[in-house]
Amino acid sequence: QASLFGDAMGATCSSGKSEVLEFEADAEKAVKFEVDFSRPLSVVIFGATGDLARKKLYPALFQLLYGCPDAPLLPRNVKIIGYGRGKEDLQAFLKKQCVNCKGDKAQLDEFMSKCVYFQGQYDKPEDFGRLDGEMTLAGADCNRLFFLSVPPVIFGTVVENIKAKASARGGGWTRLLVEKPFGRDTPTFNELNATTSRCFTEEQLYRIDHYLGKEVVLNLMALRFANQVWEPVWNKDHIASVQITFKEDLGLGGRGGYFDTFGIIRDIMQNHLLQVLSWVAMEPPGRMDPEIITRNKVNVLKAMRTLNVDDVFVGQFVANSWRFGKDTFDEPGYLDDPSVPNDSVCPTFASALLQIDNDRWRGVPFLMTAGKGLSERMCEVRITFKHQQYNKLFMKRDTALANRNELVLRIQPEEAIYLKSQNKRPGWDVTNFSTATLDMSYSASFADSYVADAYERMFLNAAKGDGTLFVHANEIAEAWRVFTPLLNKLDVLKRKPHPYKFGVPIPPGWLEWAQAKAQVTEPNTLEAFLALHGGKISDMERIFNDLDKNKDGMLEKDELQVMMSKFYDGRVPTHAQIARALQRFDLDGDGRVSWEEFKQGASALHVTCVDPTKVDHT
Repeated sequence: QASLFGDAMGATCSSGKSEVLEFEADAEKAVKFEVDFSRPLSVVIFGATGDLARKKLYPALFQLLYGCPDAPLLPRNVKIIGYGRGKEDLQAFLKKQCVNCKGDKAQLDEFMSKCVYFQGQYDKPEDFGRLDGEMTLAGADCNRLFFLSVPPVIFGTVVENIKAKASARGGGWTRLLVEKPFGRDTPTFNELNATTSRCFTEEQLYRIDHYLGKEVVLNLMALRFANQVWEPVWNKDHIASVQITFKEDLGLGGRGGYFDTFGIIRDIMQNHLLQVLSWVAMEPPGRMDPEIITRNKVNVLKAMRTLNVDDVFVGQFVANSWRFGKDTFDEPGYLDDPSVPNDSVCPTFASALLQIDNDRWRGVPFLMTAGKGLSERMCEVRITFKHQQYNKLFMKRDTALANRNELVLRIQPEEAIYLKSQNKRPGWDVTNFSTATLDMSYSASFADSYVADAYERMFLNAAKGDGTLFVHANEIAEAWRVFTPLLNKLDVLKRKPHPYKFGVPIPPGWLEWAQAKAQVTEPNTLEAFLALHGGKISDMERIFNDLDKNKDGMLEKDELQVMMSKFYDGRVPTHAQIARALQRFDLDGDGRVSWEEFKQGASALHVTCVDPTKVDHT
């Protein structure tokens, strides 16, 4: 994997202070990793009967062998062993677990011929001895890749049994792909890590964070270091704030019991979002070497202050009922789930202010937010730049915060990278300017490119022995150092989360908290705007009349599109966004929106952002 960088002549010390780096021009000196096609490969999937295996793992292996344009990327002499505790009929098992593998019949038949099901217990060494015999059928000297998606309570036992009974021999390698959770705090991770490190070296352990396999996250290195414009302004002198946001429009999805033991902070923030943050904030690595990249990521985390309860806003969704077009939707609240305790204070929404105490980032707020039961599915990084002195030439007092350059990395859905910039509007007045967006969407710019699923990349990189996109033990230790004091304090205080109705754009009270902590602006979506301002009927009527160009008292689809183009950072709204807006306001289903429908929709959204219980959170 050719790098854009040469050998590093310097480093970043653990205090966070940057040393001078010199880069050689020879990109061929990058560390390269290759798949070993000279030996057979055995892949063992622990937890093979589960949803993850069906939705992601078997499809990823099929793509690497048959589906992607440059397949095969793994040896065709491969045996895929699904390990499970219950008895399964092989054909029924394959029909169910390979349902998401897409290819022609010949390819699917050949792929399934490489798959077997193995029944065994996790805590019986003799079953792992039988597993060893099954793997040697692929070749006595085969390489062995184990995927562990197992409950934390049995993880250590599985690792010990692999080491004792099922490791490779005859020159082949043994590698473990490990799914989160990596403990639930510092003590539990230390216990888990003691077991794994006793059995395997760090070079054999590939801890997965699938966000590191997403294309926009992978592009962070090229964005920062392959271009000339970003790195000189990637610091506290030019950046006002960094927001890393994850939203889901779903509830618990049958995971209430599991989720209540972890919560949104452990489930999303301490791992996925913190990994994204470390790639955004780390120093230049000098070259694409896993050891150097890991060291620089660890240095960022070491420079991060531990969190306390004053640094977070937590919420929990409650039941909601609303009309969407002609349909009425009812969503239960978190506490309505029968697997959740009635008095649970587990957060389904959290926002944390993180501070990095080093020369590059000191004083820059990193606002990390994650929530379930919101109005949309979205994940992005939003980097807001500071005003400079010369910006006063065009600055208006009432728009000072709004008219700032923002670089947005949309991780999902509709992957994109875009820049909000100020431009003069055509006309006589040279100071009449507005925000326009320089937009690079992946679907348009890379229309013919193959976009691999994150798990395809994880399997491939583990087979190569490339640990760049995996999480080192030192990173996890530092991540828990940052979050464990906060989690312990929340457990002790039992502080009641802010309630928010299922489906709201933002919880009541969050914007005021975030503006005070990080000077962020309002979320630039139509739903968020109406939720915050929909109660101002005169303002809503003025907006409606401005949009109603033909003055027929109705908004057509093209007029709605004009309204929506003022939101979503000035980007052209997608068909899905337009359809969603039409569905929200068009109560009679005639494809148009009257003033009464617009007023009802705006008022309904506004009501959702009023705290339903006025809870005292002191």
